Amino acid sequence: MAIENVTLVPDSGIVTGVLEKLINLPGIGTLVKILQAVGIIIFIYFVFLIIRTIAQIRHNLNIKKIAQNVEEINKKMDILTGKDKKNKK
Repeated sequence: MAIENVTLVPDSGIVTGVLEKLINLPGIGTLVKILQAVGIIIFIYFVFLIIRTIAQIRHNLNIKKIAQNVEEINKKMDILTGKDKKNKK
């Protein structure tokens, strides 16, 4: 006894019919709209996080550059005021 023509993929008409019946249930349409709105909000939040991360990286790079400049100025000021020579004795 052989089984022929067995398909595991359901007929698209059946799937479409089931989905239409689910969407037409009272309250499901509202739920779908709420989920769409939540999805849009989450997407906007992720875009905001990416932009904020880029801005923080740029900000940190600027702070490092300023810190290096301050260290150079401190070294030059130490040389001018003679503090560097006093610390070496």
